[in-house]
Formats: sequence, C-alpha cells, structure tokens
Amino acid sequence: MCRFPLFETISVLDGQVQNLSYHQQRFEQAVKEFFGCNPAFCLAEILIIPAEFQTGKVRCRIDYNATQFEVKFYPYQPKQITQFRCVEVKNWDYHLKFSDRKRFDLFNILQNEEVIIINNGNVSDCSIGNLLFLKQGVWYSPQDYLLKGTQLTALIDQNKVMLTKIRKEDLKQYESIMMINALNPFDEKRVVSTSNIDFFDAYRKY
Repeated sequence: MCRFPLFETISVLDGQVQNLSYHQQRFEQAVKEFFGCNPAFCLAEILIIPAEFQTGKVRCRIDYNATQFEVKFYPYQPKQITQFRCVEVKNWDYHLKFSDRKRFDLFNILQNEEVIIINNGNVSDCSIGNLLFLKQGVWYSPQDYLLKGTQLTALIDQNKVMLTKIRKEDLKQYESIMMINALNPFDEKRVVSTSNIDFFDAYRKY
C-alpha cells in the first residue's frame, strides 16, 4: 500500500480556505472507513497558507494517511469545458478520494473536453468532479455518483440541487450540464448545452 492512499483537494481564495467543514467531515469519514480509526490531526491545524499563495485562487492538495500528511499548493488555472463525451464503465467504485487515479487516464480526455462516466448504465460523475443537469428550471445531480464532492454536498444542504437517478437514455431530457468540484462552485457561466454531448464513445467499455 502506498504511503498516502487518500487525498483531499481544497480551494483557497485570497488566503481563505473554502468549505473547510465539508472537507473535514469527508476526511474524518474516509480515515475511519479506510484505516479503522480516528485521524491524528485535523485539516485546520495543517493548512498554513504560504505568503506566495495568499492572493487569487489556489489549489491545495493534501495527501494523507491516518497519522501523516503532505500538503502542496498550486496556482489554479480552471479548465474551460465546451464538450462532454459519454464513456461506459462496469462496477467502478471510487467512493473514497483515492490517490490512485490511473483508471481515469484511460479516457484520454482532450483539453476542452470532459467525460460523463456511465457506471453500469447509470450516469455518475466526470473525471474531475460531480455533474449537474438542468431540466425545467431545476438542477439535478445523479444519485449514483462515484464520489460525493464537497460542493455537491453543500448544494444539497442548501436545497439548490436534487439527487435523482439518471440513466444514459435520460440525458437528452436535460437542457444543460455543469461540472462542479472543490475549485469550481456552482456558476451558470460554466453551463454547457446538452447538445454538446458526444454519445458515440458510450459504446466503448472501460
């Protein structure tokens, strides 16, 4: 087993850690499930923002086990997504934020593209976050997500998003699609029309 099998990605905006309570909750749950114990530290204790990362949006990555951690900071450049491609997988499990993400590399995702991962026929996530779908003024997210992100959890708590089952054949019922993750909160400026979904690759099995 690798030294740090799990990780968290956190947004830091002008030196302020975003959604820390949601990250702490997921971190504690992951340690208890994976290691069978409580973590020896909390995220607030280890998140010391260096001076050079006190301005703008910064990506913080914390690789960890139950007792040790490694924290790194990176300037953040958002991905401009204009196209989604359906990909089908079987029996994928990524309910914890595992450091080993080699399976996602199989998709060979292009620069302005993301994938819609269809797991056992059910729409789940993309490679870097959760997905939201708009229908008749209401935003939905697949109940069969691979990993429940902190942004998704917050939107559900705020009654802004509803979980629902979405099958591959249901996608054309929706008008728009949006990717969300720790560094990309809900923002209608990032909405992509579902007409920009390529269904062709859905017939390839990963």
